Amino acid sequence: MPIYAKSKPPETLEEHNKKLLENYEKLKKFLDPEKIEKYDSVIKKILYYHDLGKINHKFQNKLGLSGKVVIPELKDYNEIPHEWLSLAFISGEDKKYFNSFNYDNVHFSDLIQYCIAFHHTRTEPFNKKAVEMTIHYDLEKNKDKIGVNYPLNSDYDINKDIKQKIESQLNFKNYFELLVFLKGILHKCDYTASANIEIEVEYKGRYEDDFNNWLSKKKWNLKAFQYEARNLRDKNIVLVASTGSGKTEYSMNWIGGNKAFYLLGIRTAVNEMYRRFKTIFGNNVNLLHGEIGYTFELNETEENYSERIEIARKLCAPITIATADQIITSVFKYNGFELRYLTASYSRIIIDEIQSFSPDSIAAIMVFLKEIHNLGGKFLLTTATLPPFIKEELRELKDIEFPVPVIMETRRHKIAVYKENIDDELSLKMIEDNFRSGKRILVVCNTVRKAQDMYEFLKHLNSSLIHSRFILKDRKRKESEEEGIMAINKDNHPPIIWIATQVVEASLDLDFDVLFTECSPIDSILQRFGRCWRNRKQEYTNKEPNIHIFKSKHMGIYDKEILDRTYCLLFNEFNGKTISELEKQDAINAIFKDIQATKYYEKYKRNKQLLEFGFKASSISKAEYLFRNILFNYCVIPWPVYKKNEKDIIDLLKHIDDEYTDKKENIRVKNELKQFTLPVQISSHFSCLSPVADSRYCKRNNIMLMNDVAYSYEKGLEITDKNGEGILIE
Repeated sequence: MPIYAKSKPPETLEEHNKKLLENYEKLKKFLDPEKIEKYDSVIKKILYYHDLGKINHKFQNKLGLSGKVVIPELKDYNEIPHEWLSLAFISGEDKKYFNSFNYDNVHFSDLIQYCIAFHHTRTEPFNKKAVEMTIHYDLEKNKDKIGVNYPLNSDYDINKDIKQKIESQLNFKNYFELLVFLKGILHKCDYTASANIEIEVEYKGRYEDDFNNWLSKKKWNLKAFQYEARNLRDKNIVLVASTGSGKTEYSMNWIGGNKAFYLLGIRTAVNEMYRRFKTIFGNNVNLLHGEIGYTFELNETEENYSERIEIARKLCAPITIATADQIITSVFKYNGFELRYLTASYSRIIIDEIQSFSPDSIAAIMVFLKEIHNLGGKFLLTTATLPPFIKEELRELKDIEFPVPVIMETRRHKIAVYKENIDDELSLKMIEDNFRSGKRILVVCNTVRKAQDMYEFLKHLNSSLIHSRFILKDRKRKESEEEGIMAINKDNHPPIIWIATQVVEASLDLDFDVLFTECSPIDSILQRFGRCWRNRKQEYTNKEPNIHIFKSKHMGIYDKEILDRTYCLLFNEFNGKTISELEKQDAINAIFKDIQATKYYEKYKRNKQLLEFGFKASSISKAEYLFRNILFNYCVIPWPVYKKNEKDIIDLLKHIDDEYTDKKENIRVKNELKQFTLPVQISSHFSCLSPVADSRYCKRNNIMLMNDVAYSYEKGLEITDKNGEGILIE
């Protein structure tokens, strides 16, 4: 009777292990050849042992592919996770062999057992008695079915004997590199075999040809600094270049056909960058963030829809455009982090606009880049505004280049700084006057609430609003090139007012005539400048300013000292003046001078040290919370949206919760449900949330109904209950 590893479709344990070995052979060419030569037999043994515990009768009964077996002595015990039982099969001979690789404080037998016992994440406690009983009454009697004829080991405790030894703060650093290599290979081979996808998808066509053909169609020649990127492909790079100077094309040339991840902080920017890359490199590009389904559905057929999502999630695509949290959260060392670190160790990592992240997130990014650098990965950090302390820290690394900053000579921005708020009569009249004179205007506020208020003041001018609190299908329209904010770049676009928040700051190719903005920290506000007069070849020489900066209240979003420094510098040094790109860099240096004395830097340093000391998150979701610096993260359906679409939503949930729904159909239906949702970060007042129709799927994924709110396509989500004000984190 065969032993099965999977049921949909049926796959025996022997077949599954064979697929893992085939995947490992394909993966070898991406890995360090010296390590492969040294540990090849160890890796093959890990792959062999990892799932042997699936022989247990309760797992086989669950698959339902063989006759049901009942063992009376075990009927009162719950099923033991198979990977815990797999340890019983490791022979004494192999343990001795593993320990022949011991050095210093690294004990290979413990390491191998850890890789196997924790290749899945479990929440239930380890039950030593249940494990011993299962081995004695089940595995020992059936081991011959997989060709095992030696006594099994039942005397182990995965926590005391294995986990505590590997994960202790004292030992973890000793095991870190080998964990990434050995456990990372197991994860990579296992996950891709289970998903039935290529372990690394080969680039279809030739990268260089696709890039050069696109340049030819555009009738563009690479600038000197962009061309130089090809000579630095084996280096880590920190590139400072003016907004609109061509950092993206530099990145493309640096990638040079290598496996790459392009990481940004804002989902809107990720979606736009994905479209840009996909135009050039086609289906060699994949997208990775929490809502990848909605972007894929625009162009994908049902046949490859499921596969594309699996390739994205298992990090197998030649080029992946992603939100940084999808990769960087692995720095919190949750169980399974090794997959991301292993993949990054042979990839090119591009971090775009690092300054757009919070101090907590920047600390995580810096530790991640340093660790990936030590493992052999390469990174490119591109930004228009680099805080000097980051540059100084990165100088400590080997093989890192700091090309001469690419500072455009064109003067694009004339500044006016006001003591008034952005919603005062003065500013509102200026916005209206500019609109009526034929200008395309961008208004940027520091909070969603302020942006919504500005929309109310300006809606009589047929203004539009974009921020993070729109449901997915509405945000898609607002981001689109047809009718959304990206349409602004069309020739002869009529006068318009777009009101926005920080969602427009990074990597969006927007070119407005005039910017009205609340003051924000220097690195943030210079990014906002970059959405105005972006793609013009001529300098801005008009008498009237095209950048209008208004005083902003400290709302806890930004560091108060950095915000105050920025406002004072712009007011005292540049009010009424045209600012050059070089002066912008000088302004950054001035604001971040003596940064060590600020709370901003204290927060950064504290989080960075915590990670360097070996802090581990308990789960990937906890890591995401820490990276985004939030307390509670929910995906919500606003009550008005739910009532308007109640029948459709309930029908979708029935399909999702039905275990017999086809996998492709399940993905499609989940994607359709997400069209009615939006992500929120909540600090308190949970009475505003309630469960969605008793759905198991919604419960597992923190999808809730949000009550006491209003919702419209024009303004998005609004809190209507006075007691609820302040619960949403800006």
